[in-house]
Amino acid sequence: MTLHDFIFSANAPKRYYRHVSFWMSRIILQVFGVGYYLTTKSVWGFFVQEFSFRSYVTILEMIFTYTTIYYLIPKYFDKRKYYKFAISLSLLTILNYTFFMLFILWVAGVIHQSPDAQLFGVWRSSWFFVSAGPVAACVLFLTIKILKGYYQKLEEKKLLIRENADAELQLLKAQIHPHFLFNTLNNIYSFTLSKSPHAADLVLKLKDTLKYMVNDCDAALVPLENELKMIQDYIELEKVRYGKRLKAEVLIQGDYQNKLIAPLLLIPFVENCFKHGTSKMLQQPWMKLQINITENILCFELCNSKPVENNCATGRNGIGLKNVQKRLALLHPGKYELTISSTGDTYSINMKIPLAVNEQLNIQQGNKKNYTPLNNFA
Repeated sequence: MTLHDFIFSANAPKRYYRHVSFWMSRIILQVFGVGYYLTTKSVWGFFVQEFSFRSYVTILEMIFTYTTIYYLIPKYFDKRKYYKFAISLSLLTILNYTFFMLFILWVAGVIHQSPDAQLFGVWRSSWFFVSAGPVAACVLFLTIKILKGYYQKLEEKKLLIRENADAELQLLKAQIHPHFLFNTLNNIYSFTLSKSPHAADLVLKLKDTLKYMVNDCDAALVPLENELKMIQDYIELEKVRYGKRLKAEVLIQGDYQNKLIAPLLLIPFVENCFKHGTSKMLQQPWMKLQINITENILCFELCNSKPVENNCATGRNGIGLKNVQKRLALLHPGKYELTISSTGDTYSINMKIPLAVNEQLNIQQGNKKNYTPLNNFA
């Protein structure tokens, strides 16, 4: 049982242990706190007498505390019946004070002392009742309960925010699948109409890509090399469609082994490059992609050609770049850099994102991708 479970668990055994520990700690602290005033009595004799006294007082404290917190507050105060709450609390306080003073006067022997000693004993006991007795115990117990409830509310709020963020991430990521599939099927369809032999190769590459999406992309993080393999396959698909018209330069540098990245985070940039950039060019379309991995930082630079009048919009008919920007804000708040610029006939994206590292990452041989960097691919 962890300390967190002991403090915040609502299970009956742990809850009872927590309450018993609170009252026992209070008795022990009060006994040893008064022990500084030992005079002629033996330590053991004083301890037995003081422990008996504190135990009785603790019973009164428990009655006052539990009646106030678990009965009066829910029944009257929480329902805004303040008048009834004040009367009930006053009656409870008077009754508890009466039993407390009876114990002080008769059991503790104050009644047998001189009148001045009796008066002083009553005054001191009354002050103790308020400052260190049932009232103080109730205030302390209620304060701890309020602080614990406040902490739990904060944790629930954090959990709700995290769950909402995860749900939004899943929604944004799910939108990529049909968007990517729709564009790729359009490419394959154009080749099937002309009965091109490239159609079969395109289908095979699409099969591998969809397998990756379905099997691996449900995880929060995936191996970076798998994500790069998907980009490679997508560029191959587009290269077949463009043929020799497209000039593509791709350079990947750095150690991408044992690095983790959020799935489908890079592909929308590449897809946007072709859909809103090179596909609009009638002559000499080109794109240049450079990925550099330095330690745990991925630098992503992508440039492509576009018509001068085309602003390379964020994809009004699809998820667009706004989708990716929202994912980046949710995944890496304040820890990423993204610059998108459009000048003349060039559209460029520069991005830096942190990568997770898994030193014990072992990819089974059956699932391992044979990835070859696209160095100066044209």
